[in-house]
Amino acid sequence: MDVVEIVNVHRGRNVAFNVFSKVFTDVPSDQTDKFFAVTAGHMASIAASSCNSSLLNGAGLLSAVYGTSDFENADMESTRLARSRDFTKLFALNEVSLYESVYVSPEKLIKQDAWSEVKAFYLSNFFKRVDDDRTIEDHVSMELQFMGLLSKNIADSLEAGDFEKAESALNAQLDFYNLHILRWVPEMCDKVIAEGEKLGTLFYPAYAHMLKGFIEEDSAFLKEMTE
Repeated sequence: MDVVEIVNVHRGRNVAFNVFSKVFTDVPSDQTDKFFAVTAGHMASIAASSCNSSLLNGAGLLSAVYGTSDFENADMESTRLARSRDFTKLFALNEVSLYESVYVSPEKLIKQDAWSEVKAFYLSNFFKRVDDDRTIEDHVSMELQFMGLLSKNIADSLEAGDFEKAESALNAQLDFYNLHILRWVPEMCDKVIAEGEKLGTLFYPAYAHMLKGFIEEDSAFLKEMTE
């Protein structure tokens, strides 16, 4: 691939990370549904270019949820209440935790060592949550948002010809995968998928399948790039 193609890959990665981040941020709204509809085609194309079974399963479920391959014109409003109830059941009522500390700490509680380590990693990479955002730093949505920002930084640095800065951001992403995301997000995804039969829609299991497959493929891609 030439530089332009590599830049486009990293911009596409940024979009994917931000989609996954928004899925697990809050109950669906008109604003987020418009974002999901606009980006669903991009997410489907990621799956179509892969042989990863989780990505492909998720894309199939996603098409069923949207009820059309014309994603941008999908009727999201008709399922919004059901998806909101699913979000509440899964995450607000703690059927599935969205915090890294709960998965990797002996105490199975929030704000444990992983939380402190994630905060330090953010600080070393000049990332901080916005002032009015009270999300705990090791929440999956913030970890994915951080990965999206690094993807954007890689693309911006490559376009500017700053290959050293791009390499630094790429290495930071791979480290964050190994130290954090790969240690717990697959388990979180499996828990969401396992709850599928109890839900009103397959919206969250679809994206959980896709997230699980995406991080498998993406971390392998980054490893190849750094070798």
